[in-house]
Amino acid sequence: MEDILNQLVQDEILHTTNQGTDYLFITRSNDGGVTYSINQNRKTLPYDTIMNAFNDFNNQIIINRNWYNNYNKRESKTRPCNLAILKTLLNRIQ
Repeated sequence: MEDILNQLVQDEILHTTNQGTDYLFITRSNDGGVTYSINQNRKTLPYDTIMNAFNDFNNQIIINRNWYNNYNKRESKTRPCNLAILKTLLNRIQ
């Protein structure tokens, strides 16, 4: 996963919503996670969340809204768009 994170390029599209909104990579966050933008808003996906999802994914656990709620209900509620970024990053493993 670290290789995938290190290969991200500024302004790279990480996800596009059904409405055509692009989530763009900005930089790695202070904790090693991902900072991205949705329109003019900055969002951060914490490194711990990425790595826990990566480990569970490797153990054949499906990473979905239920997983995110069980992992960190507060984060899932306040940053629901992070799930799309998690799925994008995990799909790059396959």
